[in-house]
Parts: sequence; C-alpha cells; structure tokens
Amino acid sequence: MNILVGSYTEKGYQPIPSVSLSDDKYGRGLQCFVPACTDICPIDVGRRTIYLARRASKPMTGWWWIGGRMAPHETKEEAAARNFKRETGLEIPQNRFKLVAVFDYRWKDRAQPPQEIGCDMLGYTFIVKLPAAKLASVSANLEEEEYEKGAGLSAFD
Repeated sequence: MNILVGSYTEKGYQPIPSVSLSDDKYGRGLQCFVPACTDICPIDVGRRTIYLARRASKPMTGWWWIGGRMAPHETKEEAAARNFKRETGLEIPQNRFKLVAVFDYRWKDRAQPPQEIGCDMLGYTFIVKLPAAKLASVSANLEEEEYEKGAGLSAFD
C-alpha cells in the first residue's frame, strides 16, 4: 500500500518563531498539543545494513533512532537535517533524507520534570544513505546526553 505524504505551505506564510519554555510549561503544553519529531536511520545500501544508536534518555530509552523535535517553521526534511547535524555533527543536505514511515507514539513519562506527564508524539522516520567514512564520523560524534556514552552506532543486516 502506498501512502501519500506531502507538505503544503500557503502563499504568504510567515515562519512562526520558535520559543523555549520551562520544563513545567512545556509539560503543560504536552497536555494540549501533539509535537512532531523526525527520526533518522543511517543505511549502507551496498551492505544491506542499517545503523542504530541506543538512546540513553527518556522518553525513548533503549530505542535506537537518531533525531529530535521539529520547530514550528520547519518542514519535516529541514527538521531531519537539523536534528541529524545537532546529534551527530554531520551536515547532510535535506534532500538526502528519504521518508520511510510515519508513527504516532504515546510515552508514559519524560526526562524533564514533571516526569509523570507522558507525551503523545507524531514521528516522521527517515533513512539516509551514508558511506563507511561518514558512518564512522556519526558513530564517533553522537551527542552524549542523548545516547549511551561510547556505544556509537550498531550495525544490523
């Protein structure tokens, strides 16, 4: 089954500025809105291998996606490129990220207080093809606050 996925921007749209909220205020916002995130899975097509990184922080503890939240003014592809760069140090053009799945998540808790406020999220999951040298760079530069320290990427074929 094919799924139609796209983005629409009305002519005259002005980007909505992003703001930072305290953990408590963001927790209250989670009770009103469903945030969207982008998740990225590096792949090596020739070796038929995917590369995952074990997350150390909630709400996705133990999951292996690289990614993060979308900002209000971003397309899903822009968010994927920004999140991948922030978490790996590697700048990849947004047109290299290929959307492969859309998920909705319901997490029982979160890392920030109040932790008992769960989170419903919409997740756009992308793949990005990377050569071995770039994969080594990603593995060496994963953000230590988000991923298990020193674990790097794990290969799955």
